[in-house]
Amino acid sequence: MRHHDQFDILSGSGYVFPDAKSIQPYLEEPRTGPTSRFCADLAERLHCYVTAGYPERLALDESRGPILAKHKDGPVIEEVGANSAILYGPNGTFIGNYRKTNPYETDMTWAKSGLSK
Repeated sequence: MRHHDQFDILSGSGYVFPDAKSIQPYLEEPRTGPTSRFCADLAERLHCYVTAGYPERLALDESRGPILAKHKDGPVIEEVGANSAILYGPNGTFIGNYRKTNPYETDMTWAKSGLSK
């Protein structure tokens, strides 16, 4: 039986951000950001599967500028990232990336939903 380590949602950055500007400094590139490097190194060192949540930076062609909220007094929504999780295998190789498809209210001001399949 193989060992599996899992870290909490957005374990390296914290979780509640009021707007896109607040989370910008914590957004990471998939597969090359600090959470990905940490997971890959740990998986290889311990010979186990490692997954962790992280705030993924969207590619420029995915980002949407500010969107007016549905409610007049609601927050401005700007999709700059995704609430994602990354998975690495026992030899430290990338297995997959997942974007949350049903974001919590705290994600809605900055996170793009993933696609459900």
